[in-house]
Amino acid sequence: MEGKDVTGIEAKWEKDLEKETNLSEMFDHGFDMYNHLNKLDEPTNSSKVQSTIRRTMNIFENCTRLVSLVDMFSGNEGFEEIPTENIKYFLLPALLGTLTTKICGAENRMHLVDVAELYFVDFLKRLKSYGLIDMEIPDINHEKEENSIVPKKSNAEMITEMVNTRNTKIQRYQEQKELEKKLDVLRKNMDNPNIDEEDKREYFVTLVKMFASQAIDELSSLAAERPILEHMKKIAQDPEASKKESQQRRVPSAKLQPIIITRDAIQKKVYGAGYPSLPVLTVQEFYDQKVRDGEWPEQRNQIGSNNLMEIASGKVDQRAEQDREDEEKETQIENDDPETLARARAMDEYKDDHRRGWGNRANRS
Repeated sequence: MEGKDVTGIEAKWEKDLEKETNLSEMFDHGFDMYNHLNKLDEPTNSSKVQSTIRRTMNIFENCTRLVSLVDMFSGNEGFEEIPTENIKYFLLPALLGTLTTKICGAENRMHLVDVAELYFVDFLKRLKSYGLIDMEIPDINHEKEENSIVPKKSNAEMITEMVNTRNTKIQRYQEQKELEKKLDVLRKNMDNPNIDEEDKREYFVTLVKMFASQAIDELSSLAAERPILEHMKKIAQDPEASKKESQQRRVPSAKLQPIIITRDAIQKKVYGAGYPSLPVLTVQEFYDQKVRDGEWPEQRNQIGSNNLMEIASGKVDQRAEQDREDEEKETQIENDDPETLARARAMDEYKDDHRRGWGNRANRS
């Protein structure tokens, strides 16, 4: 369904393009194509989408040539002197930069990153020169960055920079949401043929500022992509490194085996270690492992499976403690310990007066 819509819209674009006679109509036509691209559900690398991206870029490139030819943006004038109809042409480098990032299948992706970065920086610098934004714009000179020696920052400086960057991102995100809400309201007024010049100008200024916020995010994404592309380029230039890395990728990681205790070797053979959450050690194997690790003492006599289970669960210690208590009681009785005899006589008298099974028999027949 989406493919049919694209075909029909492209046919309409072809007819409209033949009728266009001025810069404004050409830009509006390209801007409609740009907005339509952002609404498509088709994958970006499809042939139809890539064809539309190329054609839209061609329109914006022609618009840029005309804007440069008439010297529309001069450094000697202020923003107040720019006619309202010409404000939309500020967007040309931002639109071209965004479309450049959407190009797929290029052999040299790094070249596209460089071109897109140049578009976004040019866009932001022009806005700053006219006072529409106030921020530090980075200079593009990657060769200088690679050759320069940058002093290492301390941990405190790095943490402070990270916090400031995070706060800046949150603030820019909030500002972008406010610009989008404001733009929706102003866009509805643009359909009114009797719109005021001030409202129309405010719409274009808001649109330009929103693209400026998006351009900053795009620059951040390109900066994150650049080291990945450089690493891939180094691997391609070094066959040995490429071969070594490919070999490292082929080495499978060791699987984590479950270790659950089983009573004897027969159960181990029946269940095996191929089932999830089933035993891979017998009790005897587990005991031998503990002895080798020095966690348990070595027993000289042969110990059965049941005794090993009792050792593992701690029942041997409990039984030894109980035997010691019983032995102490017998010793006290044999020595006629007064306290022990009194306690035993009191228990006998209690049992005589309270037969077993009496208890509370309320509400019973």
